[in-house]
Amino acid sequence: MAKNVLVLKNFDQPKEAGSYFKLICLTGPNKGETYYLIGNRLVVGRSEKADIRINDSKTSREHAEFTKVGNDWIVTDLGSQNGVVVNDKKAVQHKIKIGDRIIIGQTVFKFAKQDVTAKPKLVKNDEEGDESATSDKKKTMVPIIILAIVFMAVFLLDEGDAPPAEGPAKKVPAYQDVTNEYVQALQKRQANEDKQVKERLNSIYQRGLREFREKNYFRAIHEFNLALIIAPGDAQAEYYLRKTKEHLDQSIEDFIVKAQRDEESLKYQSAIVSYCSIIRLLYTVPEDTRYKNAEKQIRDLELKLGLESGETHCLKKQRTP
Repeated sequence: MAKNVLVLKNFDQPKEAGSYFKLICLTGPNKGETYYLIGNRLVVGRSEKADIRINDSKTSREHAEFTKVGNDWIVTDLGSQNGVVVNDKKAVQHKIKIGDRIIIGQTVFKFAKQDVTAKPKLVKNDEEGDESATSDKKKTMVPIIILAIVFMAVFLLDEGDAPPAEGPAKKVPAYQDVTNEYVQALQKRQANEDKQVKERLNSIYQRGLREFREKNYFRAIHEFNLALIIAPGDAQAEYYLRKTKEHLDQSIEDFIVKAQRDEESLKYQSAIVSYCSIIRLLYTVPEDTRYKNAEKQIRDLELKLGLESGETHCLKKQRTP
């Protein structure tokens, strides 16, 4: 941890001068701590081996990774259960900017940069009161300073007249830039992750569409919502979800119209069948107003038919544990 992160309180700063990127903890048990990113890669999570350890029950053991690529920092979700949120948007991988807020579990961090300047060294004087000794020292130093100036002048003149040194200049070994190699490796890993996500989404789409065709609309809605958790903002999942909700609402509306028409024609048993169809469509959300209304209408129709309250088959089925 020490080699990758420097942990300080919010009002403290590193002793060494330089530019530092940092994560400021804004919430939770770690609030008030600032993490200066010293290394090029660090892991955040509940694990004791994590570079930034968070005591947060909603955080995975190895929840997210912060990686420096060139002059940029990238946050990557390491397959955590609750994901990573950057500025209120869920992200699998995101290049963060100064001022961004990153939510890991229930802990909020702010990404920032700080320039630390060197502190001037204070020189302590000798014991005060001996002014005469100080004056004597200054007088003694004057001839020495004059001789030093003369010596430097002669030295500089000799350097100006000296012929240039023969032979080729020594080459300074160039620093090996591994940024491109690292970016390529990161892109390759991202491509593999994207492929895995795409395969998982296709599997979810197939299950959701199968439930949609069988008119199990709520099961289909569950599948498409799952797809949006894996890939927030996915256009295909949003389209399937919207269409499923439209078909659900239209089916319920059709049954309501048919039931009312049968009831007006005194076809009470047929009306009960239509209301039961609404009950079955909304069985997972009994608090829905349309579910409650259908249940009430069935009880009224049971009374008109001389049946016992709750005798209707679809109501019995819903109460079956």
